[in-house]
Amino acid sequence: MSEVGWIDTHNHLQVDIFDEDVEALWERAKSLGVKDAVITAGCAADWDRVVSRAQKLQIHYTLGIHPLYVDRSMDEDLDLLWERLNRALDDPLFVGIGEIGLEENPQMRDEAFFARQLDFAAKLALPVSVHVRKTASRVLKYLRRRRGVTGVIHAFNGSDVEREAFLLLGFRLGFGGAATYEGSRRIRRHLTEVPDWAWVLETDAPDMPSSARRDRGELRTEPADLAEYGRLAAALRGISLEEAARQSTDNARAAFPRLTGP
Repeated sequence: MSEVGWIDTHNHLQVDIFDEDVEALWERAKSLGVKDAVITAGCAADWDRVVSRAQKLQIHYTLGIHPLYVDRSMDEDLDLLWERLNRALDDPLFVGIGEIGLEENPQMRDEAFFARQLDFAAKLALPVSVHVRKTASRVLKYLRRRRGVTGVIHAFNGSDVEREAFLLLGFRLGFGGAATYEGSRRIRRHLTEVPDWAWVLETDAPDMPSSARRDRGELRTEPADLAEYGRLAAALRGISLEEAARQSTDNARAAFPRLTGP
């Protein structure tokens, strides 16, 4: 067991591509020092799977409606989410609301779902895991209206101005497989430059493969990949592996205060 510890703040281990080997891959992750993870929901149809898998692995989870699933969600799903969130407050594995946000060219209904879920976060004092894909300015508009709601900006790849705006609101920025590409100069610069308190690591498993995975043709990511991302973060930031693990772990727990553990 590695003495260095990491937390995967964003993955989708509930999806069926992991059905056959999820326990084995989590054991592999733990052997490489990944000590906790957050399974992030997609829509109402997978909430039960999210909870079940988190319980099986004894890791943490969020509940929410991803912007890509809004078009196949019913308005009533927001009411169901409110009920589920309130019930989940008694579950020590539950840590926040996610994955929520806006996609490129969002419609009014997408924005309404995002706004409502931010309202839930404000009312329940819960952090959020936010999806931002070429929509940072629109996402920021909603976040500024709900100061006090914080969490993680998933897979951040924005401008310097957007970066500073999210940090000013208290959000941590998530970095993963995209940072491993030498051509991802902006992402690497963000990971290098952000303050010590402001970054966390994530895999987005089974998505967002690393450069090494792409070269091997093994595109399904998993929590074990976090060890590689931790080494990269340490190198980019010019700190020891132990310090990188300490910072990223402390930041994950600050972003999701219910995320407790060794």
